[in-house]
Amino acid sequence: MTRDVTAVVVAYGGSERLAATLDSIAAACAGMSSETIVVARPDDAVARAESGRARVLTPDPSVRPTPGAHRNFGARAGAGPWILFADADVVFEPGFVYAAIAALETTTTAAGAGGRIHERQWKDGRLVREIPELHRTGRGGTVEMLAAAWLARRTAFEAVGGFDPRLPAEEDMELCIRLAGAGTPVIALDRRAAYHDCAPRPSLAEIRRRLKGGLFAGQGLVLRHAWGGPLFTRHLVRQRLFLFTVLYAALGATLLVAALAGLSWAGAAAAGWALGAAFAWALMAWRKRSLALGGLAILTWLALGLGILRAWWFGPPKGVA
Repeated sequence: MTRDVTAVVVAYGGSERLAATLDSIAAACAGMSSETIVVARPDDAVARAESGRARVLTPDPSVRPTPGAHRNFGARAGAGPWILFADADVVFEPGFVYAAIAALETTTTAAGAGGRIHERQWKDGRLVREIPELHRTGRGGTVEMLAAAWLARRTAFEAVGGFDPRLPAEEDMELCIRLAGAGTPVIALDRRAAYHDCAPRPSLAEIRRRLKGGLFAGQGLVLRHAWGGPLFTRHLVRQRLFLFTVLYAALGATLLVAALAGLSWAGAAAAGWALGAAFAWALMAWRKRSLALGGLAILTWLALGLGILRAWWFGPPKGVA
């Protein structure tokens, strides 16, 4: 069977690690008939410098400036029966693509295949932290979501209309849930698919970037678009941690106001609330091996929760498609 692969790499939003991504795609697809398409801004000099080994395309203004819309654009530009989706900061394992195709050829129901993704965090050219199993695919099998680096069956991808172009984030999860609803779930292999390379996170800089780019609105827009449909409850349950964080913060603010107002019961209740918050911080600090990172993780949950509620009720923020 001819194994034609169309690799789609979206470089919008940064392409500093693009060369390593393209190197890994070439190694993973060695011996196959394959093509790599890079979707980039017209002024992206890094992407243009790689045009000798990839087709570098710029969407016309009618294409929404969202990750999903850009991935759809890249996928339509190719014709391979297998679509390899890759963020511009991942490094594939050399044998992953062959293994993924082999797994998908044994079944007609799976829409795509991925594997374990390990995150490597870099600072000043030095590896400072590695987080295994970023998406917790475990020993493999049917999973809820694949993201960042995975292989899709074109027929299944096109049958559900591809990614939702309205979402500034959460497009991978939303697509995978629709694929599963159509009877074509995604699977993970019991092996590493790729490394994801990035700056240390969570961080205040990352929170600011996500706020500015509307990335904290993604989950809320998924809820807004799914409202009244069969998948709404499933999406809502997925956001329980972030929504609970907002509710807990609101409870703390209420108790503080009550305590300042002199209500007799409020002081003890506020103290109990503070102990709960301190326990959550300590737990996250233990998991992150850093007091600061533990606090930043909880701050990220709060920002996400507020972003979800804002986008769910009022739609996308200004400047977000």
